[in-house]
Amino acid sequence: MTPRERVLTAIERKCPDRTPADYKAEPTVNRYMLEHLKLDALDELLEYLQSDVRRLEPRYVGPPNKCFADGVFADYWGIRSKHLKADHGSYDMHVHTPLWDAKSVADLEKHDWPTCDIFDYSVMREQCARYRDCAIMYEGADLFTRPCILRNMENVILDMVERPEMAHYLFERFTDFYCEDVTRAVEATDGAFDIYGEWSDYGTQRALLMSIPMFRTYIAPYLQRLIDRCHSLGLKFMAHSCGAIRPLIPDLIAMGVDLLDPIQVAAEGMEPAGLKRDFGGKIAFHGGICTQHTLPFGTPRDVEEAVLDRVATLGAGGGYILASSHDISADTPPENILAMYKPELRTIAR
Repeated sequence: MTPRERVLTAIERKCPDRTPADYKAEPTVNRYMLEHLKLDALDELLEYLQSDVRRLEPRYVGPPNKCFADGVFADYWGIRSKHLKADHGSYDMHVHTPLWDAKSVADLEKHDWPTCDIFDYSVMREQCARYRDCAIMYEGADLFTRPCILRNMENVILDMVERPEMAHYLFERFTDFYCEDVTRAVEATDGAFDIYGEWSDYGTQRALLMSIPMFRTYIAPYLQRLIDRCHSLGLKFMAHSCGAIRPLIPDLIAMGVDLLDPIQVAAEGMEPAGLKRDFGGKIAFHGGICTQHTLPFGTPRDVEEAVLDRVATLGAGGGYILASSHDISADTPPENILAMYKPELRTIAR
């Protein structure tokens, strides 16, 4: 099979010639992997690892990030962050924004909301042509976590309880943007990509962040709208949520999610065998190789055993794309990354 055929067959929960694989890592990881392997570009690394997935990215043509005192900057959503160094790599710490202080819908309306005019989607056509034999994913939508960063999670949860009109306004603004975003991307590429990914987090390590009724009232209508838009455009829909989200999976299936990411196996209730047993006939899985323990702190053999287990459980009969349970972090040894992508480990139990 071609990489594209392999991925789409897995998403259809049918058996490809081998378990497909996807690679995504922090920029620091990409840099040291290129150096370790003496390669020049990310595409070369993806080829070396035999990843079956490639990603699209429009060109940003909007205004530059606004800069404030003490190294704080704001992105096009107005999210303010400060870049900090860590023991391994670096990260952006989100800080106070004016919307944290909003008290009404009128306050939210005053915000400088972005439009999709900040992107030039035409560059995605060439990317699709370059990756035509691979499964192509366009991702970045976020209907819950990014609003929580912009507004502050505590405020958003309180809005959902005490100020529902503010919560609905916030989620609708983001949904409007991403429905337009995917539509423009499809138009610019003549529908030449396969998967649209939405990235929100609904779980902690032990439980959901909200009740199921609250999810159905405040999140599901907007997520459903984006799923329906993607399906109407001929795309598969990948939903992301870290954490212990097992109780939410039936709702995601009912909404039409095709592919569930990232299968955080260290979280409560996310054991691969149980997920496959209970949901494998209704949804495909993406992820499952632990970035909390196995990849950063295990041995290459530990990683190989994790891959073999996921292929044998989540991948039995198809329905699984091998990937990490989060972007691979900068504390992960190169040897463990190479162990994860050994092609001989991806033989499917039929």
